[in-house]
Amino acid sequence: MFDADSVRFCVLEHDHPFLHWDLLIQNGETLDTWRLFKRPQVGDWIRAEVLPAHRLLYLDYEGPVSNNRGKVVRISSGQLIERPTADSQSLRTFDLLETQLATKAFCRTLDDLSVEWRFE
Repeated sequence: MFDADSVRFCVLEHDHPFLHWDLLIQNGETLDTWRLFKRPQVGDWIRAEVLPAHRLLYLDYEGPVSNNRGKVVRISSGQLIERPTADSQSLRTFDLLETQLATKAFCRTLDDLSVEWRFE
């Protein structure tokens, strides 16, 4: 059973314009989206790029992307809950539910405003 504050997320392997992984987190009627430059794995900080919001359909979609933009394959999905982080405004903490990827995720914004994700 999911917490009332949980939302859906997924990680998609995307082969266009180069191999990367899209992390998508439900935010109302759209998906907040980050391009991860390495395959998500436990224990590594992964450089990421913020992308424009995506449509909710990508939570369940696998296959070709319109306009010859490659294909996507889901490597993980589930629910997540954002937890308050008292010591820093630059770090966000999430509990991951019903996923094989990890049980926690962290997102940090660095001094140069770049973003990194870590899974544990």
